[in-house]
Amino acid sequence: MVPQRDTQSIWIRIGPMAVASILSMSVLVFVSVMILDGVSERLIRQQAEREAIAWAAYIGTSIERIERIAEGEEPTPAERDFLQRVSKFGDIFRYKLFDAEGRLKVVSDHLNNLNANGDLGEHNITALQVLTTGKSYAEVNDGTQKSDRPDIYVEAYVPIKKDGAVVAISEVYVDATRTSALIKEDFAIFGIIIAGLTLLVLLVPLWALRLVTIELKQRNFDLNLERARAVQAESAKSAFLANMSHELRTPLNAIQGLSEMMIRGDLGSMNHPKYLEYSMDINFSAAHLLKLVNDILDLSKIDAGKFELEEKEFDMSAAVTDALRIARAWPNTEKLVLGTNFVEGSLRVHADERAINQILLNLLSNAVKFTPPGGEVTVSGTVDDDGNGVVSVTDTGLGIPENDLRHILEPFNQLRRPANLQSEGTGLGLSLVKSMVELHGGAVDIESRLGEGTTVTFTIPKARMVSESATK
Repeated sequence: MVPQRDTQSIWIRIGPMAVASILSMSVLVFVSVMILDGVSERLIRQQAEREAIAWAAYIGTSIERIERIAEGEEPTPAERDFLQRVSKFGDIFRYKLFDAEGRLKVVSDHLNNLNANGDLGEHNITALQVLTTGKSYAEVNDGTQKSDRPDIYVEAYVPIKKDGAVVAISEVYVDATRTSALIKEDFAIFGIIIAGLTLLVLLVPLWALRLVTIELKQRNFDLNLERARAVQAESAKSAFLANMSHELRTPLNAIQGLSEMMIRGDLGSMNHPKYLEYSMDINFSAAHLLKLVNDILDLSKIDAGKFELEEKEFDMSAAVTDALRIARAWPNTEKLVLGTNFVEGSLRVHADERAINQILLNLLSNAVKFTPPGGEVTVSGTVDDDGNGVVSVTDTGLGIPENDLRHILEPFNQLRRPANLQSEGTGLGLSLVKSMVELHGGAVDIESRLGEGTTVTFTIPKARMVSESATK
């Protein structure tokens, strides 16, 4: 048995070592965090400046009439729409344009109303410096004491050149608050990890460190292998979908077209009534399967970022009328009341007409499927107080349970319905609606009460709305 005083002497020897280790680690963590904090500040400034300069240059070179606007011409609706869409991606909260003499010509107030205002030219001197040097300029600012500014924002001035001459100065105000917070957070965590690893290296024997190194190399090899497999799988999926587009669509179009000829009797009447019934079944099944194939392919394109909108100006009431005409031909709408309160010309939009038609048909299809005989389905539209277009499809069907509302817009998500209202499908309809609406810059909202019905609403941003004066 060890005497009491010997035990105490052991603790006397060990205690200072433990305290020293704790102090060393604390100092190491503090020093690491301080060093990395300085590095993070420089990185934040560089990243913010590069981002702001890139956006200023992008806007300046994307508007073909930039020099005419700088000389005093009003931006066209398409140019206003472009600036509105850019703001959704770049966190741009203000845009300015100076002419070739460095005088302020255009100012956007949150990109809603472009206007000329000489009183806001406090930075004309900076614009003149950029004109003189021909070099871009960016400045990171603290906006915590300004009510109309983000906590951290960047002002960037970029000379816009055409045929070798500076024709305008493009300036953007970019919100860098979130970027700054993320970089600081990452560097703080990284500093603690580095300090801990450094201390671990000092304490762990060399043979153990070698084992860790070997294990990390193996893990890195495994991760690279899995990444290669994932890339290969993605490539295979893309090839499969491209092939399916041809291999499935072509025969389905043939089946649908030939069955329609049989139903119409293009080559003579069908004597046996069962033949006509079978032909109608073939046609319906082909149309249903073709719709599912198209939905899957469209979702895949959106997911891969390859779905391109073909935008033009059109009347939303005409699209609603066409969609209702198609819906009234569906076999399960005979005992339903389909209607609309749209007024011709009340909602003119600049959008992809095919995508809008698909959105309306998908919403009508869902409403019709789950509305019992005698129910009503109504399409309504209006313009809200902010100038956005609002379109709703309302039914008097069974409604959706509250717990299912948050999942209903996810792909391949189908609700369980009573046997008499079950229908075929993959659960892609609402997911495709959500994706296509978001491609237009809008949003989808669903309100439903069990036993009373459902209303699905999608918005069309103000920037896509065409005013009555613009059409005259």
